[in-house]
Amino acid sequence: MKGNSILRTGVGLLVLATTVTGQEKEAERPPGGTVPVRVQLVVNKQLGEKKVSSLAYSFLCNDRKTTVKLGVEVPVPVRKSEAILEFQYRNVGTNIECDARPVAEGRFNVRISFEQSSLYPSGEKTAAGEQTLESRAANPIFRTTMGQLTVMLRDGQTTQAITATDPVSGEVTAVDVTLTVLK
Repeated sequence: MKGNSILRTGVGLLVLATTVTGQEKEAERPPGGTVPVRVQLVVNKQLGEKKVSSLAYSFLCNDRKTTVKLGVEVPVPVRKSEAILEFQYRNVGTNIECDARPVAEGRFNVRISFEQSSLYPSGEKTAAGEQTLESRAANPIFRTTMGQLTVMLRDGQTTQAITATDPVSGEVTAVDVTLTVLK
């Protein structure tokens, strides 16, 4: 669905992130101890030349882990026998964890872990080529993309940290990360 708040993503994930060895010295901290920063994560999806969606997530992210969870629990029918149909619930949506630590020369080591999942009908169709409500509910397809990345950023800097192509649909997902130091 176009403009869907729950993102469609593929299983193929190519991480193009800068890895940090952790051997850099931490920058001097202000008297309060932490340097307040805002991290913006923008997930763009494109199919060929057509833009499918663009969703932005913005949050404060410092030495302590910041967690953002958005989504719903979806009932999934599980047939126990011919007469018994039970439901299990599965989370569908976006989960993000982030922390940003200052390092030398005004740079920040930003670590982000994210997961995006979405629900699709199974694709089973009737003889007339239509999908029945029962087939959509009985055999859902869950698509999930997970990524862990570490990037080094300065105040106001943006980098395209991930580019992923769905091997089934060909949809390209690009993740941009921007850091802003709050004053």
